[in-house]
Amino acid sequence: MKKVEITVNELLHQHNLSLNQLHLMTGVRRATLSELANGKRQRIQLEHIEKIANALDINDINKIITIKETSDE
Repeated sequence: MKKVEITVNELLHQHNLSLNQLHLMTGVRRATLSELANGKRQRIQLEHIEKIANALDINDINKIITIKETSDE
């Protein structure tokens, strides 16, 4: 089975940022970013992806969203 994941933690690490710094750069709520980072959010607005891409100068959506294999439990 496959699962879509938002790579917020990886992006924070790559850009040496905190959740709060990403919040200030994007205007996306800290709670939303935290939920995305922890895999607790089931939906994401395209606007949030755009804001993250613009703030971090990302041109490839695959750097923000990935598909991972999960177990069929």
